[in-house]
Amino acid sequence: MGRIGEYFKGILDYVGRMTPSQVMMLLGVIAGTVVGIIFVVGWLNDATYTPLYSDLDQAEAGEIVSYLTDNRIPYRLSDGGRGIEVPSGDVYKTRIALASEGLPRSGNMGYSIFDENNLGMTDFLQNLNFRRALEGELTRTIMQLNEVQAARVHIVMPKERLFKKDQKEATASVVLKLKGSTGLSKRQINGITHLVASSVEGLKPANIAIVDYDGNLMSSGSETDPLAGLSSSQLEVRKQVEQYLQDKAQSMMDDVLGSGKSVIRVTADLDFQQIERTSETFDPNAPSIRSEERVTTSATSSDKPSESAESSQDDNSESVITNYELNKTVEHIVNAVGNIDRLSVAVLVDGVYSPVEGGGGATEMVYQPRPQEELDRLAAIVKNAVGFDQQRNDQIEMVNIAFDRQNLQQDRELLDGMYQREFIMDIARKVGLVLLVLALLFWFRKKSSKLFAALKGITPPPRRVAATGGSQPLRTGPSESPVVEQEEVEEAQAEMRQPRLVDKMQRTAKDQPEEIARVIKTMMVE
Repeated sequence: MGRIGEYFKGILDYVGRMTPSQVMMLLGVIAGTVVGIIFVVGWLNDATYTPLYSDLDQAEAGEIVSYLTDNRIPYRLSDGGRGIEVPSGDVYKTRIALASEGLPRSGNMGYSIFDENNLGMTDFLQNLNFRRALEGELTRTIMQLNEVQAARVHIVMPKERLFKKDQKEATASVVLKLKGSTGLSKRQINGITHLVASSVEGLKPANIAIVDYDGNLMSSGSETDPLAGLSSSQLEVRKQVEQYLQDKAQSMMDDVLGSGKSVIRVTADLDFQQIERTSETFDPNAPSIRSEERVTTSATSSDKPSESAESSQDDNSESVITNYELNKTVEHIVNAVGNIDRLSVAVLVDGVYSPVEGGGGATEMVYQPRPQEELDRLAAIVKNAVGFDQQRNDQIEMVNIAFDRQNLQQDRELLDGMYQREFIMDIARKVGLVLLVLALLFWFRKKSSKLFAALKGITPPPRRVAATGGSQPLRTGPSESPVVEQEEVEEAQAEMRQPRLVDKMQRTAKDQPEEIARVIKTMMVE
């Protein structure tokens, strides 16, 4: 205990001999070290929180919070109290514990609802639980989509009727809460529709309505109106045909003239009429026997009845009935849907720009139209690309006109300037950060060197020794070595012979007061 007291007393003596600036510097270093240690320890011990449940009712959120508080489980609230987060290492353990308590109660139930056996359940409750389980399973499946944050499914299953004409069809509605504002594509909506329809017996896609949380209708059974559905599909097919032909022609023109030198638009008139034709053709020049009937009769006659049989005369006859049938050909023809009735192609071609020296030695680009022969060759290329047919009364219009590229050039210059500014600012930030780090390192090194130099110049207090002279041996305890004690005595005697820093400063202040004043002023400025 005596050694520790001497150690702290020595530290206090060190501090007492330091100047005020040195004391402030030492306190700053100690405070910065403590704050850094606290920050690092807090950062290492900071737990990563993971959502436990989201979109909870206020009542259930209160019950879950009470359970977490009673069991001393750390938590954080989010989404206005509707979400609860816990440390990532406690998520699954906490969910299992809450499930054993029956929380949360408003979760999506699936077929696990039938795990509880209830012998007194009626048929009505059994059907009701089956519907709830089916709705829960569909909700879970729909929520697997990345764009869907939450979902609710409602299914209506009508009672079975005795007569088919009285039987009503099953219906369903789906409410979706989407992430962000991107929405769902048409294919995704159709996928959800057919998923629900395929999961419920007797449910047609036309009887499914899908809405979002804002009440916007996303799908309402468009198949109930065949004409509307057919018109939509026709428009989609027309767009695909036009885009296909346009891309073919545009790619060829870009290869010939270069990118941005031409614009092509195609309009296609398609025939969506579906015609079935049955025809029978007869060939009168090639008849064929269908059936033939032969009838043969024979009779015997004589002049006198008393004459013998030898004098009788036989009478034989044969009749043939032949039925002929003409050859015929029966054809059943179904015209293809979506044939091209007519194409209209519009082509804009930019001219040629030649450099011309203007006033003041500046060079300007002057527009020159293309010759007609070149335009005719370009038109022939476009015709071959789109499958131009004169018999269908297809039309093509090619115009050579100067493109207005002023706005495009301004946009390019603006984008280039923004990119250069961002590039320069990025470099400036990086250079500034490096300079700041170097300045801090230089300042810290300078201050620390001054601090360590000041600490080295302070003479520590002499150790208490039990010797009266240089040759007197030191009294040692039972656990101390005489050799070690002898070295400590010699070191203490050497330190006692060293002049004190305070005495030096006092003599220097008396002999050179101007130099001391200059040093103090320099330290205050720094």
